[in-house]
Amino acid sequence: MATPDRDTAYTNDPVRTAYTRESSGTGWFVGIIVVLALLAIGYLVFSANSGPAPTVDTTTTAPAPAIQAPADTMAPAPMTEAPAPVTEPAPATTPAPAIETAPATPVTPAPEAPAPAATPGA
Repeated sequence: MATPDRDTAYTNDPVRTAYTRESSGTGWFVGIIVVLALLAIGYLVFSANSGPAPTVDTTTTAPAPAIQAPADTMAPAPMTEAPAPVTEPAPATTPAPAIETAPATPVTPAPEAPAPAATPGA
């Protein structure tokens, strides 16, 4: 609840203009923009499925066969081009160079760990 002695809207000063919430044009402007945006979104969402209903032809009594036989058997078409001649690839005249690898180094086993020292007095 507003306290009249602390709230500036209840002032008795005639020089000072008292602005109230009802006179704010910004709120109306923002509200109209929000409503228009919601209407545009609703139109775009719901207009996608509003096409005409598909028509069904009910005059056909028997369904047409799904696969029809060909009218006549046709002979295969004659070849109009000679097949390409098969040529053997020429053998390589020089062998590929061998890849040199580093000689294998002998692997030496790791040294044994020293035995634990005996505790005095045991």
